This record gives sequence, C-alpha cells and structure tokens, in this order.
Amino acid sequence: MKTTQSLVVAFGIGMLAGYFVNKAINGKSLSSEQALSEVKSALKGHMDIDGAWIYSQPEEWENGKLRHTVYHGGITENKDGEAVHYDFVADAKNGTLLSLTEQ
Repeated sequence: MKTTQSLVVAFGIGMLAGYFVNKAINGKSLSSEQALSEVKSALKGHMDIDGAWIYSQPEEWENGKLRHTVYHGGITENKDGEAVHYDFVADAKNGTLLSLTEQ
C-alpha cells in the first residue's frame, strides 16, 4: 500500500512541476538579443548579413486579425558589394520572423 501511495504522490508532484514549468516557459518573452539571434539564424543561409539591430522593448503588432507581441529591427545585407537594408518583425515569444521588408 505504501508503494502505491508513494507512486500517486510522486505522480502528483511531477504533474504540478510540469504545469509550472510549462507556464513559466510559455508566459515569458525572449530578450531582444535572443530574438535577434533567432532572426539572424533564420536568415543565415539566405543572405550575407553585414549588420543587425533591434529595439529592446517589445510592442503589440497586428497582422490582419492576428495580434502578436513583437520586436522590430533591421538587417543589412551585402549584395554584390552594395548594402541593402531590410526591416523585420519578430515574435517576442519565440523569435519567429513574421515580416521582412526590403527598404
């Protein structure tokens, strides 16, 4: 009987710990530097990045009917010896690139 009770208690503690870890992970945003790193990683094989910047404060952004908390930033690419600038929007929770616009 004690083994069964111990198993039930251990299972309950595991479930509670999992719930709180999941809540902590899903509720937090990346830092601006982490989001910039994710954007640069996503673009790494597609362009020769010369420079990059990002605003440090996230803000609300709408894309049609969808709302996201995002970071705004920019990437400079070396394209045939010329600097080409792009503005980007990245999701603040996971760094996913949501928009990339050449200037």
